[in-house]
Amino acid sequence: MCQNLSLLALCLIHTKLLALFVMKCMRYVFALFLFWSLNHTAFSQNSTVTLIGKAPRLKQNSIRLFHTDDYITERQIQIAQTTLDSEGNFTLVAPLEQVSYLHLLVGSVKNPFYAEPNQTYYIEITDESGAEMFYAPPIDTLALPFRIGRFNYDYNVFTVQNYDKFITGTLREDARKFIALTDSQYQHVTHPFFQQHKTYKLAELALSSRAMGQKTLFDTYLLNKPILYHHPEYMYFFRSYYGGMLTKTVNLSKNEPIKRCVMEGGPYDTLVALIEKLELVKTHDLAELFVMQGLFELYYAGHFDKNKIEAILMQAQTSSSNTEIIKISANFIQIINRLRTGSPAIPFDGKDTEGNIISISSYFDKPVYLTFFDPLNPSSMKEIPAIKNLYDKYKKDIHFISVCSKCSYRSLHDFMQTNQLKWQFLIIDANVESEYDVFNYPTAFLLKRQGYFFRSPAELPSQGIDEYLYKVRR
Repeated sequence: MCQNLSLLALCLIHTKLLALFVMKCMRYVFALFLFWSLNHTAFSQNSTVTLIGKAPRLKQNSIRLFHTDDYITERQIQIAQTTLDSEGNFTLVAPLEQVSYLHLLVGSVKNPFYAEPNQTYYIEITDESGAEMFYAPPIDTLALPFRIGRFNYDYNVFTVQNYDKFITGTLREDARKFIALTDSQYQHVTHPFFQQHKTYKLAELALSSRAMGQKTLFDTYLLNKPILYHHPEYMYFFRSYYGGMLTKTVNLSKNEPIKRCVMEGGPYDTLVALIEKLELVKTHDLAELFVMQGLFELYYAGHFDKNKIEAILMQAQTSSSNTEIIKISANFIQIINRLRTGSPAIPFDGKDTEGNIISISSYFDKPVYLTFFDPLNPSSMKEIPAIKNLYDKYKKDIHFISVCSKCSYRSLHDFMQTNQLKWQFLIIDANVESEYDVFNYPTAFLLKRQGYFFRSPAELPSQGIDEYLYKVRR
């Protein structure tokens, strides 16, 4: 299992192109976390965060601020919105009760940053896309966001410089040294959020580099440790560590009772009790979060009855005494309902490589196979040739549309030309991916005529979408 998890982590830096991309962006990573913090008032129950900035090339566009409601479904909730004035100035004030990882949606780009309650951050956005976002140098370089920015910069430098060792699986000793050195370097920083950030960022490195075994990782970072439901680094490590584990668990003959619970739609309490007995779970709270993570993966993998998974989530609403688990299951059910098979697709506009605005609804005269992709994502590139084959097979009966939020006109045009792709490609705003709950690439949907979901989400070519394309075309 550890080897598979490591290979999964290595996929994140699978190509030299991605390494170069990270190098190019690193100058923004550091700048992103340079904040000028004012108004250091005491914490109160009515705490807020204030963003004051200017984006002269995006004047009179909307700008929105989001936070993540939970880190299993990654449901984004808007907490503030405004419109830039005629000179591109804006002010956003949002409630903020604790240190949070927020996202500022400007143009088509979602910029992530950490924020503390009762702080004011001054922002300058310099380009038309909204990607180049900078902050004035901080007065206090010991402030939390600056600390996190410095730490992330060093971490990114280490991972990029050791790219070849990641690929060859020989990073273990270097990772151990980096982890020990970094622990020592920041041991005097007492802020609990930063310490948690550092701990679980380094835990992720230990996992991907195999610097620690799976059991040691569990004993060190998960067993008898508080579950940090709202800390992004803890939850990203949790998801990496347990990623795919429920799928593998239900496929082992010795775990037939667990498989039966999933296939029969519960009972939820029984499923949690069975998971709690696993060697790498052991506690009730970890078991509940493990179940939420696993059900989310199973639902979108398409191998299990979605109605049975929804039934388990409904039971969690009344059976669990954990408010965080209840919220995760409620968010999950809300996502299911919004994108449920038979519901109308969410309308959106995109731009083709010539800059023409095209509405998805203009294709509803036929079924639509809609894919969200990223040319830098290895999984996306793996599916593209198979989509090309399906397009050649069904192009008379089905519209094929692929959309990208990270592409420029030039990069998308070159991508299509290089791969000789003939179907419709569109550049979309990042908020479209939020509307469709796109959590990873590629993600697909199959729509019937008139724009109703037929498979939501839909299988990818490697998962057997061909049979459903054949059915929906009739």
